[in-house]
Amino acid sequence: MLIRKKNLNVYLLILIVFTQLLLADTTDVFNRVNEISQTIKKQYCPDKRTSVWTVTPQLINNQYVLTGETDNKTARSKFYQQINRAFPDIEFDKNMQLLPDDVMNGTIFAVPKNSIAILRRRPSVTEEMVSQSLRGLPLDILKHKRGFYYVRTDDGYLGWVSDDRVHEGDKTFKEDWMSAPKVVYIDLEGMVFSKASEKSQPVSDVVMGNRFRLIKQGRKWTKVGYPDGREGYIFSKSLEKLDDYLNRPLDFDKIIKTAKSLNGRPYMWGAASPKQLDCSGFTQTVFRQHGYILQRDASMQVFEGSAVDTTNFPENLKPGDLIFFSPYPDRITHVGLYIGDYEFIHSSGRVRIDSFNPDDPHYNNYRRRGIQAVRRISK
Repeated sequence: MLIRKKNLNVYLLILIVFTQLLLADTTDVFNRVNEISQTIKKQYCPDKRTSVWTVTPQLINNQYVLTGETDNKTARSKFYQQINRAFPDIEFDKNMQLLPDDVMNGTIFAVPKNSIAILRRRPSVTEEMVSQSLRGLPLDILKHKRGFYYVRTDDGYLGWVSDDRVHEGDKTFKEDWMSAPKVVYIDLEGMVFSKASEKSQPVSDVVMGNRFRLIKQGRKWTKVGYPDGREGYIFSKSLEKLDDYLNRPLDFDKIIKTAKSLNGRPYMWGAASPKQLDCSGFTQTVFRQHGYILQRDASMQVFEGSAVDTTNFPENLKPGDLIFFSPYPDRITHVGLYIGDYEFIHSSGRVRIDSFNPDDPHYNNYRRRGIQAVRRISK
């Protein structure tokens, strides 16, 4: 009996040692996998606002398994190659999903049906808004969850949009919508009518930047088509053909005129439409109206265009330059548009004009002290 008990203790000790060795080996494998993953992420998918990269290594039934997802086919391929080189004696079960190919069964494109579509941080109406898209703008679908599509906007930004707020389809739908003759609404806001009369039943509201199919253009009224098949009439003078709209030159006098037309519009975090705007949503909306799509956030816009020397500020500035602000030297938190004569327009509380001149009644000392960079945009 004593011998059996000693043997049992030996077996338990061996099992403990073996388990510890296995756990140590597994930890080393996981750490190395995560190192490779971070290297690939940094090279191919560095910004979670515009790219998808998640990797989870697991040990299931003595089999190493890699799960996760990415929207970058090259990144996944390079990751697998590095894993094979790093672990020549281990066979991994590689199950990273490529978005949207592995999850959407061909439904890969959508277009907002309403004048404005809200994008949220996560798939829930209670989550914060991170951006907006406009009717008729293209959205690439990556995946679907709990009644929301995870989409990429035309500026590259990612967010979740309610699936009942868009019209979705496959590659054929995408080609059809993108190639169809379209018009863009160029006034601030208005209404679409069911007949060529202001007394007819409205179909919907419309805001600057909304796109429609061109059905029939007339001298006073133009018949347009919605992404979801509805039709309506808009004053022809409020529309411009999409090709002409996209090829507008960067006329900075006109850019400033557009910016001033939004004066007084309310600030809202995550908003990027003529109705409500955050600071970078404001500059993006203004430049979009003139054929140039800025990236979504101020911290992204600061890398666009060319740098302007801020020595003897604002001596080197020109109207239309973007001014970037922050109380921190290594992080951009705000952006505005220089309009000349020491003045700039920005969305802070509301769209407003402030001054860098201490003698002006609308002098903004906080922003003057927080200038970090100036960029000049050109096509």
